[in-house]
Amino acid sequence: MRFKTGKIYINSLLNNIKELPTERRITEISRYFLGIPYKKNSLIGSLTEEEQLVIDFEGVDCMTFIEYVEALRLSNDLNSFIENLKHVRYFDGAVDFKKRKHYFTDWNELKTVKDVTAEITEKFVTVVKELSFIDGLEPKQRIVNYIAADIIEKILFKLKTGDYCGFYTSRDCLDVTHTGIIIIDEGNVKLRHASSHKGCVIDEDFLKYAKQKEGIIIFRPEENATSS
Repeated sequence: MRFKTGKIYINSLLNNIKELPTERRITEISRYFLGIPYKKNSLIGSLTEEEQLVIDFEGVDCMTFIEYVEALRLSNDLNSFIENLKHVRYFDGAVDFKKRKHYFTDWNELKTVKDVTAEITEKFVTVVKELSFIDGLEPKQRIVNYIAADIIEKILFKLKTGDYCGFYTSRDCLDVTHTGIIIIDEGNVKLRHASSHKGCVIDEDFLKYAKQKEGIIIFRPEENATSS
């Protein structure tokens, strides 16, 4: 296991948020990551290199950021966080490159979140995609629901703090190009995410960002969830 704590001390963080409801937990946990540098390709493993469990709080990309937040919000201490991260990041909790959840919609397998895209609006779009972005892995045939960018403004009021948002792409091999967390602060809908453009984890206006994309997919954390 590779473990870089950076400025985040897990037991202290979890002790501070243990009594909070789900939305507040995600808000407070993700706040600790604000300003942490964007770091691409922080995970270790490939078809030719043995997979290692990486915990790197010194640099995150858009996917590792939400993985850490989801695993932390399910945890009570360091040991439970490590186990929860295995289940968030890997199918069956098995630390193996072939078992890694390489796609955002792989989160459909998680029992701790639910794809609510089709519940938010009846005007969602359904497509069948072949996810084949990772060379050497068997392509995945998948039905994907997304909300098109031109109606996002109309459904803003249905989004909740703590929603995990993926930004849909029509590219043949991918489901999303980016991910982040919805944070609603005094009526303002923000996207908290690891931004490659800004170089760190930031908050920015969600609607302005979303309108530049093709659409969104929303996974909502289940209340009182425990590890998968």
